[in-house]
Amino acid sequence: MTKHKASVVALEALIALALAFAIVFSLRIIAAHAEERTTFTDKDGHFAGSSVTRGNTTTFTDRNGFYQGTVTRQGTPSNPQTINGSDPFGRRGR
Repeated sequence: MTKHKASVVALEALIALALAFAIVFSLRIIAAHAEERTTFTDKDGHFAGSSVTRGNTTTFTDRNGFYQGTVTRQGTPSNPQTINGSDPFGRRGR
């Protein structure tokens, strides 16, 4: 009986380890795809639109949900983010 009990305990430990790994992995995936939502109001406090930020891109919509535009953060001169081959801070001596 002791050999059987030891294998059951080992199996339970393996299942617990796999479950813990799955939970941690899922939380990291969810955090990586997080988005920041902001709403805007007019002077009377009525809903006027919203923005959603995903990574370096922010998309704006009006109060009816229609697309109004997108803004992309370009980085810094020492660490530029190139979008579609652009060079946002000039050629920098090239």
